[in-house]
Amino acid sequence: MKIALISNSLLLTKSLEIYLRDYLTSYKMCDFIVATEPMEADKPVFLVGDFSEANLNKPFTKEILLESLESFYFQIKHQGTQEPPLNNSKPISTMLGNFRDRRLATQDNDAVLQQKMQEVLERYAQEIVELTREHFKGKND
Repeated sequence: MKIALISNSLLLTKSLEIYLRDYLTSYKMCDFIVATEPMEADKPVFLVGDFSEANLNKPFTKEILLESLESFYFQIKHQGTQEPPLNNSKPISTMLGNFRDRRLATQDNDAVLQQKMQEVLERYAQEIVELTREHFKGKND
């Protein structure tokens, strides 16, 4: 599996370079392209990002990235053939759907945590203001 990387995000580029260092090659030599924006190309494009056409949405782990890329590579290599899959596991679309469901649940939990943290910070800020007022109340007279 030889991959060319085309990205307009410095942070995402660095992450993908680290995760894919053993697979990266030039555009001319690659089997397919990993891109962070939809693009026209002569080779298959695996999209990573936060848009509906993405093959993999952010955030992702190295393991999920590599599994998704291997599945994509298998699909493009066996396009038009009637070869059976290598194993009888769940289809990748089901696994990705489950991953997206878990990610959405995690995002909901993150939102709840963020709301609770915001409430604590607001109470803390309010206590600091009250303490400061009390401290300077007698000194301004």
